Amino acid sequence: MSASPRHRSRPARAPGSLTIALLGGALVWGGVAVAPCAMASSLPTDQTTVTVAGDPGGGLKATASLRLPVPPSVVQQVLTDYENWAHLFGVTMRLARLDRRPDKVITEVYIQHPILPGERRLMCENRVPPGGGLVTTFLEGDFRRYERTWKLGPDGSDAATKADFSLVVDVETMAPDWLVALELKRQLEKHFRILRETAAARATR
Repeated sequence: MSASPRHRSRPARAPGSLTIALLGGALVWGGVAVAPCAMASSLPTDQTTVTVAGDPGGGLKATASLRLPVPPSVVQQVLTDYENWAHLFGVTMRLARLDRRPDKVITEVYIQHPILPGERRLMCENRVPPGGGLVTTFLEGDFRRYERTWKLGPDGSDAATKADFSLVVDVETMAPDWLVALELKRQLEKHFRILRETAAARATR
């Protein structure tokens, strides 16, 4: 991506130096409380905690493990319902291209968010690995990196799903790193809540 007036260089950091945590209603960044955080409200007991940290290759890496009270087949249906992807996220998103091929699906979406400059284009390749889940790999667009992986399996019985989630993302923004990390954590928690609700509704059809 060519440089632009909105691009700002970032000094190199040791891996893990961007790790954030929520303690007592405050955002703790590198061991220092840097901002109040309204996310300290209680979440459902089966809601996972999202971990966000700096990735050695650049950008941020988020990981999470979820328990969803529906079978893996239902979660798989929701994750691969590409036409309705925009409804699973708490940001403004529109699907501009959907290209289904025998071994993969190409998606092109445009995303708007207050901390991003304008509408960001994201084109990805999506593959379902053996055993289920979804691997999304960056192809081109206004991101530097975007790699998302869902791994699905039964959680004790066929009536529930254990889902492991991983996301590596790097996008141009003028927002400070701590704010980008906090907002990513917020958006993913919202995404997981919507996913849980959507999967539960689909299971009752």
